Amino acid sequence: MKAGTQDMTKGNPFRIILQFAVPLFLGNIFQQLYNMVDAIVVGQFVGTGALAAVGASGSSYSLIIATVNGFASGASVVIAQIFGSGDAERTRKAYITTWKVLFLSGAAFTLIGLLCCGALLRLLGTPSDVFADALLYMRVMCVGVLATCLYNGMAAFLRSVGDSRTPLAALIISSLVNIVLDLVLVLAAGMGVAGVAAATLTAQLLSGVYCLVHINRTMPQMRFGLHEFRLDRDVAGEMIRIGLPSTFSTIVVVASTMFIQAAVNRYGSLVVGAYTVNVKVENICMCLAFSIGLATGIFCGQNVGARDLKRAIQGFHAGLLIALIYSSLMGAVMWFFARPMNALFSSDPEVIRIGSEIVRITAVFCPVLGILFVFQHFLRNASDVMPTVVMSFAEIFSRGVLPFVLSVWWGYYGIWWATPVGWVLSLLIGLVRYRSGKWKEKAGLVNADA
Repeated sequence: MKAGTQDMTKGNPFRIILQFAVPLFLGNIFQQLYNMVDAIVVGQFVGTGALAAVGASGSSYSLIIATVNGFASGASVVIAQIFGSGDAERTRKAYITTWKVLFLSGAAFTLIGLLCCGALLRLLGTPSDVFADALLYMRVMCVGVLATCLYNGMAAFLRSVGDSRTPLAALIISSLVNIVLDLVLVLAAGMGVAGVAAATLTAQLLSGVYCLVHINRTMPQMRFGLHEFRLDRDVAGEMIRIGLPSTFSTIVVVASTMFIQAAVNRYGSLVVGAYTVNVKVENICMCLAFSIGLATGIFCGQNVGARDLKRAIQGFHAGLLIALIYSSLMGAVMWFFARPMNALFSSDPEVIRIGSEIVRITAVFCPVLGILFVFQHFLRNASDVMPTVVMSFAEIFSRGVLPFVLSVWWGYYGIWWATPVGWVLSLLIGLVRYRSGKWKEKAGLVNADA
């Protein structure tokens, strides 16, 4: 299997991870550009209320697609391990299995999302002045869950076999489409938050179709007919074993952000808008750190499949070093440029002031988050997924308790400390697990040479 794929069981680990992470990083930048452009358009041209509406519905929508994305993560681990073992036929079976499960789960969660989005927003205490727009935005986004599944599934497959460039090309094209559609639907057509959501979903569908066409054109052995559209029990069982804890972990993390959102919502649309801006800034600034973690995980997955423990550990150490250097530099950038970053999203002085406070707190803990990404992806791709669930519980405990406790003393300022504390606790759990060596048992590498 060639066509842009990469065998990570050979070559310098540091160079391979860094080279593989760069397209992932650029892809994440363009993916974040979707939400960034959405926030800029509604914040600058519709108003702070519309910006708050998009932010208030974000965590609820993320919860709906968390299950689908969690399975895509599990599928990615399995595919990387099978590909690393050199078994082409099982790689094809894993691809077909991914298709079916993502289609079924995507259809189910489209329906669930449409039925439950109003209740979720009420549960979070969404401010009444933005509730209608938040509900409209979320309903439109739920209609496009299948489009999101298509891209995430195809991109996960391509990355698992070492192709990080095609998902990047797809995102560049679709990001440009998203920008144009945002301007047309919001400014020209006056559709408001519904136009922003429709533009995003159209762009996501385009990126998924692009990846699918590329796979069919360059990897003809992956094509399949309806008579082959069935689950391989062994492959599906392994995907479920890894995917379910990954899904649960993702849901737990998303649920923890909902606790933060609920705490923030008590302080009105200005604070909600400032918190929304911080989330955008954090996501865009930490894209490379996440990409380094993902690249390290895929490197590990392929080498676990090849039964090479020593090389997997070398890749882990290389990923840690790269992540530490980058996240430290990015933390400094976020600290010194907090106000200009916030001004990009909103012209409201109070939103900029509050948002800058949040960004600077986040900036201090950027190195922790960068290293945390590497631990999470490494353990998951070594098939040791349960510790990542425990790590996620540390985050939900921190975000579920501290925002309400600290805000009693410090008001909304106390809320901003909950997430960094969760990162620290999660990282400590991952460190203890790695040092114990028990992850080797899950990877089936107990007797391998290190």
